[in-house]
Amino acid sequence: MRFICLFESLIAVALCLVIGGEALIIASGSCPKRPVVQNFNVSRYSGLWYEISRYEQPFQLDGECVTALYTLNKDGTVRVFNSMLIPPSDTRSSIVGRAVLSYPHKETIPAKLLVTFNGVPVASNYWVMDTDYDNFAVVWSCFQVGSLIHTEGAWILSREPELDDSIVRRVQEATDRYLQESHLRKTNQDYELCCSSVPDVQTYPGC
Repeated sequence: MRFICLFESLIAVALCLVIGGEALIIASGSCPKRPVVQNFNVSRYSGLWYEISRYEQPFQLDGECVTALYTLNKDGTVRVFNSMLIPPSDTRSSIVGRAVLSYPHKETIPAKLLVTFNGVPVASNYWVMDTDYDNFAVVWSCFQVGSLIHTEGAWILSREPELDDSIVRRVQEATDRYLQESHLRKTNQDYELCCSSVPDVQTYPGC
């Protein structure tokens, strides 16, 4: 019953976002199939990523200065540390999660991970559709209930607060191939906005 109520709440929020012209994708049917990076190297993917743009999500609504820090745990899982700021507040919020490879024993390891936050037993899909590990990553997620309805998330990440000019074309090609660009909203990564005086919940240098 709790799960049903949670899902209904998410759908209600999603519909409000759609009506409000925001970028969350909600559609009928099952999640579409998407290709992912093969021979995925978790160690190289670890480290700090800045969010360049995303499909808006209820849990990120109005969030700016979004960062994700991935750290390898001794047991082979990944510690996920996400943080963001919601203007006009200058205090960052953060959440810690855990990611595991979905198919770690396959001969060519696909870039599909399951992520949980705060022990919530509903795993999220986290699929890396393209990355060069050193500059950018294009990530996609899909959540469905049966075959009736699904919602999609997408994130374009960069190792720096802004994409380097040398990599913009490749990111655009990946966007054209896998995502709906009209649904992407740009994330503000301006230093004057994003720096924080609370270093334990942010990855920017102090103001």
